[in-house]
Amino acid sequence: MKKIIIIGVLFLAACASKQSEKELLLPIATMQKTVWQLMQVDEYLSRQVQTDTTIQPALEKAKYYQRVFNLNKVDRNRFYTTMEYLDKHPVELKELMDSVEALSKREKLELIKH
Repeated sequence: MKKIIIIGVLFLAACASKQSEKELLLPIATMQKTVWQLMQVDEYLSRQVQTDTTIQPALEKAKYYQRVFNLNKVDRNRFYTTMEYLDKHPVELKELMDSVEALSKREKLELIKH
């Protein structure tokens, strides 16, 4: 009987930890915007480094990333925790990256319209 109770308690504790882990994750819409903007920062900096050799890419990247996090009201640690979670869940990561791609296409179409 003791073993059953111990197993039950461990099972409930494991379920509770999974739920609290998911509560720490950022919503997919927030991740979508943030990831898209971070990708734009990376592209911008890669072009800047080619034209200006005095730029320190790591420092500039950190500055711009922090600006993106501030703009989206995202905690840096929470963002990276969410990305770690998504790395372990490839189906959800694919959904995120597909939505980022769709967002980029929508923005491109908007630019073409104007």
